[in-house]
Amino acid sequence: MWNQAWLVLYTWLQHNDPSVPQYGPDEWTWVKGALSTIDRPYGIFDFFHHKIGSTHVAHHLFHEMPFYKADVATAAIKAYLEPKGLYNYDPTPWYMAMWRVAKTCHYIDDLEGIQYYKSLEDIPLSKDLKKD
Repeated sequence: MWNQAWLVLYTWLQHNDPSVPQYGPDEWTWVKGALSTIDRPYGIFDFFHHKIGSTHVAHHLFHEMPFYKADVATAAIKAYLEPKGLYNYDPTPWYMAMWRVAKTCHYIDDLEGIQYYKSLEDIPLSKDLKKD
């Protein structure tokens, strides 16, 4: 059970963050979809998971590449994409990122265009709304 919970959490953190865009059908391309992930440090777990979480952007772009070349590929991808604003990395420790993502990535407004996650905490409570 713990193993399955960890795998779900790990996968969730690889694909969800307030900075990761969600694309509607008219905006989505294979490359945009592949870049809709985020590299994070997972501490000791990087060793056990062959760095799949900290080299996940490379995995999305080159899924058939052997894991032992992912560090080299990630460095090259980062050097190329980061100056263009297309490389997504969050240095936050995974347990803090988990809390932030859980508190901020609740929904998107629409299925069209380019969307970013929003938080239910941003919606005013009805008691807080001013009456006209």
